[in-house]
Amino acid sequence: MFAELLKSDVEHGLRPGVAKAENEVHNGLRFGAHTVGGEVVASRQQMAMALERARVNSARQVEAAQVLAEAMQQVLQNYSTADLRTAEQIEAIEKTLLDAIVTAKLILPAATEPHRGEFA
Repeated sequence: MFAELLKSDVEHGLRPGVAKAENEVHNGLRFGAHTVGGEVVASRQQMAMALERARVNSARQVEAAQVLAEAMQQVLQNYSTADLRTAEQIEAIEKTLLDAIVTAKLILPAATEPHRGEFA
């Protein structure tokens, strides 16, 4: 359930949110586009760097969350496989023991049967 929730959060929350944010800023910065003043140009540069850093960080978060979701799925698959193998091994052990009981019963006389040469 955790893996499914994480995967759902990535696919329905994080990934679309990042895409929406990128779409909203894909045209770049609009303020001060025709201003030659030093402070405005510096502010535009700082804002552009911050937006690029946010874009890169967001992409990394989506990728990392996807990796974690896939790893959780693999862990669950491994546990399921291990449980199945364990169940098969237990069945094999039980069969071996049951076969041994049947064979032992054929070798040993029943407790209620008198042995040859014994009187009833």
